[in-house]
Amino acid sequence: MPAFWITINPSDLWNPLVLILAGIECPEDILSSANAAIRHATATSNPVAVAQFFNHICKGIFKGLLRSHTGQIGILGEVSNHFGVVETNGRGMLHLHALIWLTGNVAFESLRHRLLQDSTFANRMIRYLEAIIVQSINIDSSPDIGPTNIPPSSTCQESDYEFYVKLSADSNSVVCKNQIHSKNHNATCFKYRQKGLGKNFCRFGMPRNLHSHSEIDELGVIHIARNHGWVNPWNPAIASCIRSNQDISWIPTVTKCLCLIYYLTNYATKDDVSPYQMLVKAALLKQSIEKAKATLTPNAEDLRIRKKNIDQFALRCFNSLSHDREISGVQIANSLLQLPTYYTENDNFVSVNLWWLRKYVRIAIESVELLSNNSSDAVGEEQCTFQPRSDFPLSCFDNYK
Repeated sequence: MPAFWITINPSDLWNPLVLILAGIECPEDILSSANAAIRHATATSNPVAVAQFFNHICKGIFKGLLRSHTGQIGILGEVSNHFGVVETNGRGMLHLHALIWLTGNVAFESLRHRLLQDSTFANRMIRYLEAIIVQSINIDSSPDIGPTNIPPSSTCQESDYEFYVKLSADSNSVVCKNQIHSKNHNATCFKYRQKGLGKNFCRFGMPRNLHSHSEIDELGVIHIARNHGWVNPWNPAIASCIRSNQDISWIPTVTKCLCLIYYLTNYATKDDVSPYQMLVKAALLKQSIEKAKATLTPNAEDLRIRKKNIDQFALRCFNSLSHDREISGVQIANSLLQLPTYYTENDNFVSVNLWWLRKYVRIAIESVELLSNNSSDAVGEEQCTFQPRSDFPLSCFDNYK
């Protein structure tokens, strides 16, 4: 099972790599402090550079920091594989959600049993997680981060401890600026609001409970120390490298694992149509229907609209919206450049024959019904839906494909 869940959200407006990819020449000594207006104009007017920048960041994290599928030790230990899916935010910029597999990761039940029964193993696990997942910050000792801040380099002639001290200070400065959740929240905090959780319940659970020290509860789940209720979990190495927002969490239960897998795969059929688009589209359709019925000299388009019954207005709105999707310039550039829409080292993908799957499911259902009801009644006909502009009806299997 996967061991970690990470989110990477590179800042295209801040990173000087975008300027380099866009072909803007700046002396190296002022590259990191290039004017904010230049960086902003470059990121918003050159989607190709931004798409390439995002790809370089993702490859750098998986190959350089995680050392995934290489047999070498990375920042999380030995990572056997990863699977990350590219998504877009409200601004149309790209970010990544990924599951991480560790070599030798044990099953959840075995892990929980060892954490509750073996105190030595439990202490080792706590020290391991504290080394790679941080949920605390030191605001008092953190200087204001700016373009001139340079992360520590592994090529400098210094001891491991000196490098670690510099890395801790630098990553803490990045986190104080980029990892603190807004106390006023935002619209994303209240998406998918569930009944009974309250009007102001944040789906990210902010603010979160504080823990003076890391501990294991009675269910065998480790709670890492936290001194700030509004900070997102972060990793020092990733923070110093990407210098923008991130998220990293350990996966200790089957429930969390299944929820994350569902979230990761559900994006393929994610509905990007906003309520504002629905209202505008519905208003325009309604206006066109009323205008076509009221005109005294209808043209061919008016006659076509008159033939469509107003009772099917809701269906027409749905069909119209289901074919619309907002796509940003960066998404288009990412597609035209044939850059990855997902990242993994696994190439053992299997194409599923939907006809065979449909037949297999029907046989399985019929077998169960025959055993339970002792009846020879076959399964009813498979339901199909017919959509306008389609040449033939689609079953749920074909529609999913």
